[in-house]
Amino acid sequence: MTLPTPPSKIKVYLLTGFLGAGKTTVLNGLLQAKKDEENIIIENEFGKVSIDSHLVETRYCSLFEMNNGCICCTLDNELVEVLASILNAEVQPDNLFIEASGVADPGGIIALFSQEEVANFFQLHQVVCVVDATVVEDWMEEIPEVSRQLAAADLIVLNKKSLVSPSYLPQLTQLVQGVNSLAEIMVTDHGIIPHDILTKQKKPWDPAKTIPEVEAKSPHPLKSMLFEVEELIDREMLLNQLTLSFFLSYHQLYRMKGLVWLSDSTLPHIVQTHGRQVHIAPLEGEVKLPYPKSQLIFIGKGLERKSLERKIQRTLASQKSNSKL
Repeated sequence: MTLPTPPSKIKVYLLTGFLGAGKTTVLNGLLQAKKDEENIIIENEFGKVSIDSHLVETRYCSLFEMNNGCICCTLDNELVEVLASILNAEVQPDNLFIEASGVADPGGIIALFSQEEVANFFQLHQVVCVVDATVVEDWMEEIPEVSRQLAAADLIVLNKKSLVSPSYLPQLTQLVQGVNSLAEIMVTDHGIIPHDILTKQKKPWDPAKTIPEVEAKSPHPLKSMLFEVEELIDREMLLNQLTLSFFLSYHQLYRMKGLVWLSDSTLPHIVQTHGRQVHIAPLEGEVKLPYPKSQLIFIGKGLERKSLERKIQRTLASQKSNSKL
């Protein structure tokens, strides 16, 4: 069966966050911002009975419930079927909102929307992670999924700020920034976020502005690390090394993103991971970094700089060795 090609790609907004963080409240705010458009929602709960679907306000045209499993693993085939049914509907939506289970690792979902057959119809526009300011620091220590949710986010909503000490908020914000220096962080109460957060034009990513300043002094096992390479990088060597690293160290490496200058192109490229998959694509927007200065940011648990440096040096050494053949 051939699927119809929509006039424009359906924008996808993925909401993650551990149990009780306030995802559904944030979702209602996002639906309010898009109330004049056609919206579809996918609700995923880790249980046989859906509760959150009754809490979602009716600013949507369809709601799909995926229960008794996690959308990122046991329900991945069902998610594909839901996406296909959306494309076969008479009226195509403008937006698709996915509220993932509180125990979901978003990497698999992000990877699905990066596949060509899905990316032809859907554009993953933003990954929003909602966290409970009162417990997130403890959860980061105890629950791996919380760390992966933070690492995958474009926007981190630090919710329930009124329930913690005002003096603790800057410390907590810095801690979260140290985990994911790539994300925008918004501190709020009751899940209230600006309605224009979905319509604001994203600025081109500039690695120079995402240097994790707290890396050296953060005692937390979760951290981000920046590396710079002042020579051209071989595309295949980089792809192979990163793919191998994330396959072997998936329990430790949560995310990677970088701006790189490749030996086979005069244009800078963005390299980033989605789950265990690595993607390289040309950078859109203005580039302020000097040629050919590449920057790579790794996010993970208990990362060791020397170990990551060896991986990068191995990539550079391999390409030099091949160039001599």
